[in-house]
Parts: sequence; structure tokens; C-alpha cells
Amino acid sequence: MKKITIGFVLLFAIGGAVKAQDYKKVRDALVLAQVPGNAGQTKLEEAKAQLDKVVADPKAQGKAETYLLQTEVLGTIAGNEGLKAKYPNADVEALQALKKYLELEPNEAKIKEDRYAGVNSAYGSLFSAGVKYYNQKNWDSSYAKFKDVVELGDILTSRKWTTSAFDTTSYLYAGVTAQNAKKNEEGAKYYSKIADRKIGGKDYEGIYDFLTKFYLNANKQDEFKKYLAIAKELYPTNTLWNDLEFANSTDNTAVEEMVKKFETADASKSLDAKSYLDYGDYFINNKKIKELDAPQRAQYTDRAFLAFSKAADLDTANGLSSYNAGVSAYTLFEDASDSARKIKGVTAAIKSKRAAADKQVDSAANKSITWLEKSFNTLANKSERTGTEKNVVGKTADLLYNLYTYKRDRSKALNPKDYDKYDAKVKFYDSMHGKF
Repeated sequence: MKKITIGFVLLFAIGGAVKAQDYKKVRDALVLAQVPGNAGQTKLEEAKAQLDKVVADPKAQGKAETYLLQTEVLGTIAGNEGLKAKYPNADVEALQALKKYLELEPNEAKIKEDRYAGVNSAYGSLFSAGVKYYNQKNWDSSYAKFKDVVELGDILTSRKWTTSAFDTTSYLYAGVTAQNAKKNEEGAKYYSKIADRKIGGKDYEGIYDFLTKFYLNANKQDEFKKYLAIAKELYPTNTLWNDLEFANSTDNTAVEEMVKKFETADASKSLDAKSYLDYGDYFINNKKIKELDAPQRAQYTDRAFLAFSKAADLDTANGLSSYNAGVSAYTLFEDASDSARKIKGVTAAIKSKRAAADKQVDSAANKSITWLEKSFNTLANKSERTGTEKNVVGKTADLLYNLYTYKRDRSKALNPKDYDKYDAKVKFYDSMHGKF
């Protein structure tokens, strides 16, 4: 009984091993396919057929050489123009086999002996397919290919199978195709690898634009600040970074704190025209400020007017800055007019209160006129105007018509001698309606 048992075990062990000659058949066909003058395509088909037999044997599973041969044969097929159409997934399968081989034989002994056969052709095939889909604007398919290119490229660089330390181009393609495929999380992953190495230049500026905006919108402060700092370092003349920094500051800072920051910066004269515009826009359009009623909102509109007027002083040729200042004052004019009209009565105290309110209206009207006329004169005299400038100069004329109508009507009781002067202004700006 013991002899039978031992004999059975020995027979099982012998039958359980993949025969060396099976692997040899694959190798021989693959080698012959590389020999000049041979029918390479035919021999590759033969190598593939022999490989399929090996892989079909359950005993071949778990053996490093099985996956090594898959890498070499499928990778070589992927690089063969006559066979890649017949085996469209050969490059992807070669990559998966390579990963499994390295898992089973991490010292890379056998693939080094074989001089990394099939690896470069698999890489080239994946890259070419990615570019083909990219040119077709088939973003999902292109991304799928470049995702594999990056993975294979990482193997090449991390194991020093290439002199390159980082596969920059593949990461860029992977990021771009992921972004275009609306996979922004994936795009950020690939772009960040480039940004972490502070790779710059004209072709890469867009990735810093993407990363800073992506992390700002996601409110991931650590990542936003990290890539904003790198972007500023690499592209110091790009004003976008300051805009994004300001946007981040306003989103995460209380209104009272923003007022203090503005007043401190204004007092130190550290703000440029663009910064004043940013603050003006904040004090006008901040959601929390807009939700306040008119009397509470007035203090912030005052600050917006101050910011816009200082921006205009620093950039006198910019009629849009003057327009912003004029509109801010016009908002104060409208709010003050509404408040004044609500004061009713004939007592001395009420009349005094109404006179004070009218004084506020007059002051706001005068401020608005000053800046709107600066804007109108600047833009109306330009030989060429942008679409925005055309729209603004037309609106400016309409607002000045309203303001001078108010001034003319007020002059009837207060200063009749000024009536004709203001009436002429009313008629002039009325004639400008629709002209631009």
C-alpha cells in the first residue's frame, strides 16, 4: 500500500508540472519571428498559438514564466502592424501580464535576460492608440489608453528600465483626456504629479489653472494653497492666481474681516487697480451683503464706491472702472431716494429729517454724475470699443439722463437759474439713447 501511495504521488507531481518544452516552443517561435527574412507575422501567430496552449493548462497558472511569455508575445504582437488589428487588446493584456510577472518574480531576473522583450512595443501601441482616439476627440477611449500608458511608464521609470525619471508626456495626455472626458478627479490626479515636480513652461500653464480652480471649488484648502504657491512661482506674471487667492479669501472669511483687510491694505497703499476692483466687486456682490436691507447695505456700497473710484484713479484710461464707481454711487442715490420718499409729515422735525435725507440723495447723485461722465467721455471718444464697452457706454448715457432729470427737477424749487443747464444735459443724454 505504501508503494502504491508513493507511486501515485510521484506520478501526480510529474504530471502537475508544465513541461519545459512547452515554454520552449513559445520561445523558439518568438525568437524566429525576430530573425530578418523570416515570416515574422506567421511565427508570431505560431508563438501565440503555443502560448495559448500553455495558458490553457491550469498548471501554468502562478508561474512567473507564463506571464513573462505573455508579456513578450502579446507585447510584440501589439507592435506588429499586421497583427494588432486582429488582436486589438494585445497591448493591454501584455501590461496585465507584466504586472503579474513582476509580482511573482520581483527581482526581474528573467525579463532582464530577455532584454525586456515586448515591453517597448506594448508601450508604443498603447500610446499610439491613445493619440488616435485623442485626435478623434474620443476622450473616454483615449483616457483609457493613456491611463495604461502611465501605468506602464511608471514601471519603466521606477525600475530604471529607462533613463527618464518621469513620463511627463503620458501624464499630461492622461490629465487632458480625463479632463475632457469630464473625469475631473482623475484629471487632477495626473496633473498633480506634474505640478509636484514643478514642471513649467507655456504648454503646462493650463494644468495649474485647472488644479487651483478644481481644489478651490472643492474647498480643499491644503491642496489649493499648495498648487497656488507653485503656480505663482512658475508663472509670476499671471494675474489669475491673485484672483483665485482673493476668491478663496472671500469664500472663507467673515464680511467684517474682509472690511478690516480692505481698510488696512488701502491705508498702506498696497493695492493696485485690479485689487481695488476685486474689493469693489466683493462689497457689491457678496451674497451675505446683498441679503441685507438697504440701510444696512449702504455702508458696504460706500466701500464699493471707494474701491472702484480708486481703481479708476489708478487706471484712468479704463472707462469700465469709472462706470463701476458711478453705478455704486447710483445705487446709493436710488436707496437714499427711496428712504427720503418714505418720510411724510409737515412738522419741523420731519421737515428737518427730510432735508437731511434729500442732502444724502443730492450727494450720491453728484458722485454718480462725476464718475459716470468720466466713463462716458472715455468710452464715447474711443475709436474702437469692445462689446462690453458698447453696452456700458449706452447704459451710462441712460443713467446720466435719469440723474440730470432729477437735478433739473430739483432746481425748480432750489436754484431756478440752473434749470436750463440741467435741461440741456437731459436732452443731450436722451439723444445718446440707442446711439451706441
